[in-house]
Amino acid sequence: MLGGKSKRQRLWEVIRAYRDGFTLRDIAYDTDVDMTTTRSYLQSLERGGFIQQSNETVHICDEKQYRLLKDNGLEAPRLTRDGQPVIQGRAQEQMWRTMRILGGDFNYQELAGLASTSEVVVSPIAARDYLKHLAHAGYVAVVAKGKGRGAGGVPSRYRFNRSRYTGPRPPMVQRTKSIYDPNLGKVVWQEEVDHDDL
Repeated sequence: MLGGKSKRQRLWEVIRAYRDGFTLRDIAYDTDVDMTTTRSYLQSLERGGFIQQSNETVHICDEKQYRLLKDNGLEAPRLTRDGQPVIQGRAQEQMWRTMRILGGDFNYQELAGLASTSEVVVSPIAARDYLKHLAHAGYVAVVAKGKGRGAGGVPSRYRFNRSRYTGPRPPMVQRTKSIYDPNLGKVVWQEEVDHDDL
């Protein structure tokens, strides 16, 4: 994986390496992640059915032994505290993957439709906003500028810039009107400040 790895990602990689037997302390020590964060992630994985306790603790001081039950690959599972998949950010993941698969050009409505699944529906507004930001950072190119607005308008058409593919994790639009690429571990585009507004 390129770019910086999150704590969760580092934990997951060590869990996969120790798949047949590990403790909280093993994982925290090998990843240099604090015990509280490690414990919280292990609890999420256990509740989500990814890991299972493999020993019976006889004494209160005995450490729980775990083993990996479900390996979903390189990417660390994104789970809530109760073990449910995190939905936030999934729309951008789906759009990023869909754009890479598409061979030709597309508009925001087509992208929203193609990227939607039964679990996560991508709204056309979210697709339009994401494409606008990705175009600023050069991840997509405008191949035909849109004309007009509303029912009679023709939306802009885009094409994915394959030379800008940095990895599987989608570039994230941040509240500060910037784009952070987790594959590179850095901000790749920032909206210029209009000094007239200050």
